[in-house]
Amino acid sequence: MAQSPRDRLGVFKQLSDVPEGRRFYQYERSYEGKDTWAEYRAKFDLSERMSEEWARFSRRWKTHMDESGRHHALATPDDVEAWSEELVSRFSRDRAYQHWNVIEGFYDWLKWHTEHSHTYNPFHMAACEPESSAREIWGRKMEKANE
Repeated sequence: MAQSPRDRLGVFKQLSDVPEGRRFYQYERSYEGKDTWAEYRAKFDLSERMSEEWARFSRRWKTHMDESGRHHALATPDDVEAWSEELVSRFSRDRAYQHWNVIEGFYDWLKWHTEHSHTYNPFHMAACEPESSAREIWGRKMEKANE
């Protein structure tokens, strides 16, 4: 497993590297009214408890993105950092990590499915910032991976 979030990024290391035509805001119309999370969630057979947890995490993420004025599949690294700050201030490191990890996985899935135009993961971009809350949660992710 890559220890640095930068190792998980492809060609685009920060949002400013992404050509305008590939930035998520360009796809707003194609995502209008779509519950992309539900499409992703349907791919997993989870226990009842985990299903409830994922529903809770996705509700919180969708609320955050609604408040940002963007679709839940079209986040910027700043959206991720703002959400990470909220998670870190509100929950334990482990609970913040649980939320973050599930939604980060959603963005990885989007990136690897050709029916979505995602060419970067804003969670990984946000975690590249050394003093960020996203980086703090990333640190917990790496600890968990090494346990």
